[in-house]
Amino acid sequence: MTEENPAGRSSGKRRRRRRRPAGARPQANGDASSQDGEPSPTDEGRATAPGSQGDTPAPSAAEPAEAATDEAAAKPRRGGGGKRSEPEPDANAIPVEDCAFAEYELRDDLVKGLAASGYHTPSPIQAKSLPHALEGRDVVGQARTGTGKTAAFLVPALQMLSDKSGPRVLVVVPTRELAMQVAGEAERLSRHMGGVRSLAVYGGDPMKRQLDELDRDPKVIAATPGRLLDHLSRGTMKLHELDMLVLDEADRMFDLGFREDIAKIMTRAPKRRQTMLYSATLTEEVLNLAGRYMNDPVKVFLAPDKMTVDEVDQSAFRVDPQYKTRLLVEVLKRERPELSIIFTRTKIGADKLAMRLQKKGLKAQELHSGLHQKKRERILADFKERVFPYLIATDVAARGIDIPDVSHVINYDIPENPEDYVHRIGRTARMGKTGRAVTFVTADDGFFLTSIEKLINKVVPPESYDGFVCRDAPLVVEKKDPPKAASYQKTLMGHIRKRPRR
Repeated sequence: MTEENPAGRSSGKRRRRRRRPAGARPQANGDASSQDGEPSPTDEGRATAPGSQGDTPAPSAAEPAEAATDEAAAKPRRGGGGKRSEPEPDANAIPVEDCAFAEYELRDDLVKGLAASGYHTPSPIQAKSLPHALEGRDVVGQARTGTGKTAAFLVPALQMLSDKSGPRVLVVVPTRELAMQVAGEAERLSRHMGGVRSLAVYGGDPMKRQLDELDRDPKVIAATPGRLLDHLSRGTMKLHELDMLVLDEADRMFDLGFREDIAKIMTRAPKRRQTMLYSATLTEEVLNLAGRYMNDPVKVFLAPDKMTVDEVDQSAFRVDPQYKTRLLVEVLKRERPELSIIFTRTKIGADKLAMRLQKKGLKAQELHSGLHQKKRERILADFKERVFPYLIATDVAARGIDIPDVSHVINYDIPENPEDYVHRIGRTARMGKTGRAVTFVTADDGFFLTSIEKLINKVVPPESYDGFVCRDAPLVVEKKDPPKAASYQKTLMGHIRKRPRR
């Protein structure tokens, strides 16, 4: 015999419905935040929480099924996912009473999510942004990657999240990797908030999958500009109920040519909204954007306009192009980095360098936009799990990589844009840790190095290895008499030929 749930349906009855993706489990009490208040096929036979409405005795045979479902729920889902009824804390989780974020009078379930994710005390950018953002003010923040700026806008977004349907928070980012990172962080922080869904929207991901996820009413969406405008033009996503709009890494979006796309997105969003903008560098374009689309924003600076990166031990090697791979192998041999990201300018350069290192017996993989999305995700996952220690990446592909244990960044090809240098070395020294950045400089790269030093207001000290040759010695050319010019004669047919010997 089965008891009737509050909705009047038999909790043991299965009805025809769309299959629920792995990791999305309904709440035990069948409230409105779950899809229908009905158990999914994977949850059938599972006991509900003690004391909840509609309790049914759990058969002993359900235990293996529950373990298998929990194992599937623990796997990361692309684009975020549904609520887990008993989410497991991260390895660096802390007790709730030790979480200093409670001082901001946040909702209890959000504080639990922060503690379970290992947030102990606010970082400088969080401490400066949260008081204004929690009051509903627009915020313009200057902070490089790895300073905790993602939580600086997600915490106020989740704090003020309402139960109304439709997307409530939209985070616009330059790359798909960053979209997945933001959606995943929103899912972790909201794990105790009762069915809050997050979704990453980006090009290269099947449109059907995204449409299915949009039908599940995600509250937080992290999207790249191109795919977001595609959904808006199709009418598959609407922003009229949006409460908060965030532009993350705005300077990079301008560099990638998303200027017009951002303007279209801003005009599609409702005027009565809270807007937050974060950028590693506050260029004139970024400030003009803030002045045009934001309402008297509070400006939060983590550093002066000339960005400094004192947490990173920086050095530059002078090297001839033909010795760069040889020097790289020597640097890896002497430095012994735990995890290292090696930057190249082009996709072809990344492919060739990864192949050279593999031939020398070093575990390395390339990461660039030319790879299929699934392969990129697998490579990033393997890098995080330390399956291989050396990631050869381009600037676009490396945006959004959030791996706290990267010890070294090596600029195999020096960036032509000095702001890219700041973004590159920001992959190390994350959240207060120290890091190392090594840059290879050829004879043609002097201008780029000077531009970088002007931007960071610091001289990158030169370095060399004793006894290791990475540059050719100047050639000593003996002076010789120039060769005699060959004499030519023109024939009557108009041909040119050498005068025959006599």
